[in-house]
Amino acid sequence: MNLDLSTEFRNTKTFIYSPPRFRLTVSQLDAVEEVSTVKRVKKDPEVRREELMDVAEELFLINGYDETPVSDIVKKAQVGQGTFYYYFKSKDEILDALADRYLEGFIASVEKLVKREDLNAAGKITAFFMGSSELGLSRKKLVTYLHEEKNALLHLKIEQKGYPLIAPFFEKIIKQGVNEGLFDNEYPYETALLVLTLMDTLFNAKQFFEKTAQEQKKTVAAAFYLMEKVLGAERGSLVKPFLNMEGVYGK
Repeated sequence: MNLDLSTEFRNTKTFIYSPPRFRLTVSQLDAVEEVSTVKRVKKDPEVRREELMDVAEELFLINGYDETPVSDIVKKAQVGQGTFYYYFKSKDEILDALADRYLEGFIASVEKLVKREDLNAAGKITAFFMGSSELGLSRKKLVTYLHEEKNALLHLKIEQKGYPLIAPFFEKIIKQGVNEGLFDNEYPYETALLVLTLMDTLFNAKQFFEKTAQEQKKTVAAAFYLMEKVLGAERGSLVKPFLNMEGVYGK
């Protein structure tokens, strides 16, 4: 029998010999790539996960979330894409993880503050916002980045996750203030949400740090005037410590 092998090969999908047992998945290919290019040090899974988050955070803040593909994250982290998808199903999932990480430490400090027995409600609110201000100053660059338009999604994620978590603690402080006769308020939970939204809006980091010292003090005075109003607190009972804070106001 006389066969035209060239025609036979052209008309078949098995022209290139690829036995099923030698076909690799994407993750296996990444593993081969890792082994063939760089001898990598094995790390604890949680350490590797945190490293990926650190790299993603850095790139998101510099380039923006939308402008940072997964390929850039794995390139900077020096891992294959299979490694990334082992820890995170998508770029959205690592964004959620970053938002959770931002909030974990802050929530723990708020919970500890609420349990303090040496402070009345006004003192706790002062400590709450003092702590927030000091955190903002210590991480001024990060906070400013978060308020830039390119990082709006990460900022929104933190707000959406943070307000429902923080509000119940703030509600407890307001109820304490009512019981102590310091506040006149019938809607503590709703007031907590309103105060948190108000403060975040007025203290937009990028805009706040661009203001003069006089303008910054005016913003602080306005914010606490409105807070005292919604809490039903005595005028000026909350604002004074903030107007005298060192290192907050520009020249």
